[in-house]
Formats: sequence, structure tokens, C-alpha cells
Amino acid sequence: MLSPHFLENGAVKNSSSTQSVEQDTDGYHKMNIAIIGAGLIGRLLALAFLRAKHHITLFDKDTKLAHNSAAYAAAGLLTPLGESLHCQPNIVKMGFESLHLWPKLLASLDEHTIFQQTGAIMVSHEQDKGDYQRFVRHLHNNYAEHAVQNLNRQELTALEPELGRSFNQGLYLPQEGQIGNRRLLIALRKQLEQEGGNNKLNWLSECLVTAIKHGEHSTQVSYTLTRNSTQQSHHAPFDLVIDCRGTGATLKNAKQACAPLADLRSVRGELFQLFAPAVNISRPIRLMHPRYQLYIAPKGKGFYVVGATEIESDDDSPMTVRSAMELLSAAYSIHPGFAEANIRQHISQCRPAFSDNQPKISVLTTDNQSRLIQVNGLFRHGFLISPVVVQQVLALVAAIEQPTSDTSDLTNTELPYSELLPVDFIAVKNNQMKEVI
Repeated sequence: MLSPHFLENGAVKNSSSTQSVEQDTDGYHKMNIAIIGAGLIGRLLALAFLRAKHHITLFDKDTKLAHNSAAYAAAGLLTPLGESLHCQPNIVKMGFESLHLWPKLLASLDEHTIFQQTGAIMVSHEQDKGDYQRFVRHLHNNYAEHAVQNLNRQELTALEPELGRSFNQGLYLPQEGQIGNRRLLIALRKQLEQEGGNNKLNWLSECLVTAIKHGEHSTQVSYTLTRNSTQQSHHAPFDLVIDCRGTGATLKNAKQACAPLADLRSVRGELFQLFAPAVNISRPIRLMHPRYQLYIAPKGKGFYVVGATEIESDDDSPMTVRSAMELLSAAYSIHPGFAEANIRQHISQCRPAFSDNQPKISVLTTDNQSRLIQVNGLFRHGFLISPVVVQQVLALVAAIEQPTSDTSDLTNTELPYSELLPVDFIAVKNNQMKEVI
């Protein structure tokens, strides 16, 4: 195993010295792991592997504030039924499972993060009643085991007193919830900094990975750091590399030497953050819309997130006039108090998605040794399913840790969520990828 040494300039120096390999009580080897990408999945994985006593280097092209991540430009909705009309059933199941996993995960963080599970409400205007009824039938036909409640105006007003002015009916989804996405990113940063002391974690922010190369006994990561206006090039070997760069792994954004994902694309999303102290909505509201899955997510103290557009584009330029008008008009149509809201922020960001809009975990192996794991394509479901994705990766790496493990063993390993999130294994030889299964 490789032993990491962190240098003052942020570079990583590794050596395969004659030091004894660190093992846990079960005899598993503790590894030197590189995690590329420090968005939501990257931070969750880094913390999980730190707690499993691995040595972690976190490569982050953004700053630690994560303002350029898809997780920052999100609402943190945990609404599996609300998404169900536009996603496959395994995403819905992973969403419900994640609702059970989030509380324990958040309880392990020192910093407070909003977690709310008081349900969500679906509403529609008269001209969109057809879409609304189709959604009701969809839930009845496919998810009858999950409780939903049809609300008349009086019942809607009892749940959300200020919605009854604009709507005479709604659909209450009591199991739905939301999480404070930006607070969570901050809480994870602070937890990583705290638990990653004493050289357990090396977080290289504003760092660009330029190559991922498979070696005989390790995978080498080449990268550039910008320090004091000077660009410095470095490389370091790792026992295992986990790539969760999101849209940074598309063919457009990643060099061929960085193992780009050919089927990965960018989907543009836009949202507003509004300050509307005259509006009192306590739970996420979804509005049937002919073009987008629109929502209003209350974030406390008068702040609301209104989103989100869904545009097949990798354009990350500022929000368009059309999108702004549609989102703000939708918010106003739900509650007239949004007319006097302050626009605190408007954000455009791209989400990573494969052609089937399914998340994927891929293991690239060389000489029957697992060297690179690629985790990507969470699309608009990052917060909804990330706890399940993290648990699946943890179980996969635990199998890799076993000294006798090789590719043939791993392909037959039963992982906790194999039915919902299967793992693909790909053999790599002479930098050429060949699918094994």
C-alpha cells in the first residue's frame, strides 16, 4: 500500500516504503484513496472513508465554498413521489431509502443542517388540471402503497393557510421532505476539516486534474495547482481513485487522459433565491407546469428557492429572460406575496446526466485489480439518492479492501443496493477500455 505525505505547497508525495501496511481488526488493508470532485458526493465519500481510517486526498477544482457545484445550485428536495412521473422506479425506491438514511448521517455532523419531513403539496392551475389528474392516476397505479391525500380548499388551507387563496384543491404527499443543501455543504466542509487533521485528509482546492493513468501497482493522478498566481504541476500514485467530478467528466470538459465518460451530458438548470417575508409557506410546493417540474422550497426566515428549469444544454451562462419570466410568474401565481419579494440570487448550473438519466457506478480494473471507480450521472436527484449511492460505494470498496479480491470476485459480490444501483465492471488494458459485463 502507498503511504501519503502531504507537502506544504499542497502537493502529495507518496512512497511504497517498507513500513507495515495499516490494517483494521478484520485484516483489511487501509488504502491511500484519491477522490476527484468535492461536490455533494465527493464530500460525503471523503467523510465516510476518513471514518473508515483511509488516507484521503480530495481534488477540488472549485474553492471549498463549492459555489460552482451542482449541489450549491439546488433546492435539496427529498421528494421521491414528486419526481416519480419523470424518473424510473429505482430512483423512487432509492429516494425513500435515502429518507431513512439522511437523519443518521446528519446526526453525525457537528454543524446544524435543516432536515424537514413534513410532506409536500402538489397543486395546479385550471389550465393544467389534465396533467394534475394524470399525476394522481400515476401515483394510484404505481405507488398505491404510499399514502397520499387529496385536499379540497378547506383541507389545503388547514395545511398551508396561504395557498387556499389561489387553489381549490391539492395533493398532499406526507412522506416528502427537504434538506438545507447549502448548509449541508458547509457542515461537510467543517466536519472534513475537523476529522481530517493530522494529515488524514489533504484537500487540494482550485486544483485541476489533468491525467489519470493506470500503473502496475497503482493509479497515478496528475494535476495542476495555482498558488500565488503560479501554476504548478504535480503527480501522485494512489491505491484507488474515485472520480465523482459530475459534468467535469464529460467529453467536452475532460481530456482523454482523464478517463472521460462518453455518454455523460450536461443538463442546464436555473433557479432563484427570493426573500419574501410576507409569504408564509412551510413545506415544499410543486406546481404542475407544461415545460418544467416547478417547485417552491421554503428555507426559513423568509427565504425561498424557486426552480427549476431543465434545459438540454451545457451552457452555464447567466439565466435567460424566458426562464426568469417563467419561474417568477409561477411563484407569483402560487402566492401574490412573491410580487414584493427581493431577488437575492439567480443561479444557472449544469447537472450531470447519462442518456437514460440513471446514476452509474463503474469500476475500471487492470490486471484484475480495481484502480478507478467512477460515480456520476445523478442528474436532478443528487440530494434525493446520494446516501444510497454513498453506501453502495462504501460496500464496493470494502469488498476491494479484502486482500484476496479480484475482478472475478467482485462481479459476484452482492452489494446492498445491487437491484437499485448495479455496478459496471470495465477492464482496462493499454489505456483501452473493454466492457467485461
